[in-house]
Amino acid sequence: MPMKLTVVEGPDKGRVYQVCEGYALLLGRSRHANTTFNDMRISRVHCEVDLRGNRVFVTDLDSNGGTFINGKRVGEAQIKPGDVINIGDTHLRLDTFGIHEDKTLVPPPRAEVLTSERLGELRGKRLSHFDVGDVVAKAQSGLVFKAHDFKGDRTVALKVLWPEFSKNEDEMARFVRAMQTMMPLRHEHLVALHGAGKTGPYCWVAMEFVEGESLTQVIERIGAAGMLDWRTALRVAVHVARALKFAHDQTIIHRNITPQNILVQSSDKTAKLGDLMLAKAQEGGLAEQITKPGQMLGDVRYMSPERTTGATNIDGRSDIYSLGATVYALLTGRVPCEGKSLVETLQKIRGEVPALPKKFQMSIPDLFQGIVMKMLSKRPEERHQTATLLLADLDKVIKYQGVKV
Repeated sequence: MPMKLTVVEGPDKGRVYQVCEGYALLLGRSRHANTTFNDMRISRVHCEVDLRGNRVFVTDLDSNGGTFINGKRVGEAQIKPGDVINIGDTHLRLDTFGIHEDKTLVPPPRAEVLTSERLGELRGKRLSHFDVGDVVAKAQSGLVFKAHDFKGDRTVALKVLWPEFSKNEDEMARFVRAMQTMMPLRHEHLVALHGAGKTGPYCWVAMEFVEGESLTQVIERIGAAGMLDWRTALRVAVHVARALKFAHDQTIIHRNITPQNILVQSSDKTAKLGDLMLAKAQEGGLAEQITKPGQMLGDVRYMSPERTTGATNIDGRSDIYSLGATVYALLTGRVPCEGKSLVETLQKIRGEVPALPKKFQMSIPDLFQGIVMKMLSKRPEERHQTATLLLADLDKVIKYQGVKV
């Protein structure tokens, strides 16, 4: 059903804006908004109005004065015809068009629904309150762009999920709400979440932009030498174990720890674990939708044996295995278990004990090697049972070797 927003009170009284699916209205008084007002009490970027299927949603964008629906302040709310949006001194009423009225207005340009392969065409465009820049990573769940958040005036990593994910409106709305509950979680070794939402056909998550490189890039860079100084691998192990302790204390199991999801900050070599969003997606049953059709969630080579069998009672010990596999790759330049096919790789993960890291790098301390091999135990009960116990063992290596992390 065609709908419109009519300004019924305020400096722009009488103006009408068509509400179209695929084109979110960004309301504000600056050039960054696509729907501008002369009301000086409205924030530069105030709120967003988005048609999803046949439902209209209003989302406040941390405006100074707030966004109100029928006099009640909201963060995000669904509205229906007859409801009034109050921003500043401006009141906008949601109406339906008459039988022929919708043909009298030129509709706004519609955002093209891009295929996964063409998602990169967002580069150079505006999405919600972000100016989208270059692609910085291709993740399992979508593309990651460097973007400028002109609402927060900061650089962010903007992950735009594959279009297949946005098809189920109810699941997508639950996912966005789950992301918003995670935004207050802060830890020095976790990539911070700044926001999440859906604009037109695009579901996005804004994250802290880490100036540095992923461990995948690190491993590729050391590929010729085949190994990394064990002290660097120890530092990564400690930093990520600290992040896991924090996440597990919040009852969040990551489930997708791989080199791609660990970033090393150039300025101080701090390692940060990202993609907690996928952990939340799996809790909500969205893992299959978040990945492209035919793909498994995450890099199977870093999966724990129990995850490869489809077990449902996954706990923090699975994350400890995946971290062990990542540290092993840093120490040796290769994953602990890999076959010539997916089936062979799965078989090796379940049953083959990997070669000792010292086979590839003799300088690794025996104590550190033993910890890594314990993390890679096939049976969860033979690994460190918690991240706290893992950190206690890693602290022994730090103490005995006299190193700093």
